[in-house]
Amino acid sequence: MSAGAVVAAPGAIASDTVEVRRLSPAETAAYLDATPEAVVVDVRTPAEVAASGRLAGALVLDVNAPDFEARAQAALDVDRPMVLYCRSGARAGQAAQRLARLGFSRLFNAGGFDALAAVGLATEPPSHD
Repeated sequence: MSAGAVVAAPGAIASDTVEVRRLSPAETAAYLDATPEAVVVDVRTPAEVAASGRLAGALVLDVNAPDFEARAQAALDVDRPMVLYCRSGARAGQAAQRLARLGFSRLFNAGGFDALAAVGLATEPPSHD
């Protein structure tokens, strides 16, 4: 292992010195209840969000958009905790790694929308435009 390397805990992703914890749906619900200052970020595409809905109050920042980093820096406070989700958790993990490189340090991967909705987190309906 190289000098300065960080070993991540099981279920976590290390990006330099930032640990991104993967939360189960139940852990996410408990964390959001206990942490009202947390920002919930949906990193799916606008089309996915329109088709399925989103968690109530979630900010939509498409991780695949070319301006993801710029939009994140403009919309998010680096000092607030971020709870990220997508369809399965893969893109949320990618988004967390990219945000960590921008200086965000309180990052949580909440996995997928359907599982979060299934544990009773409030949702906003699809838009069906």
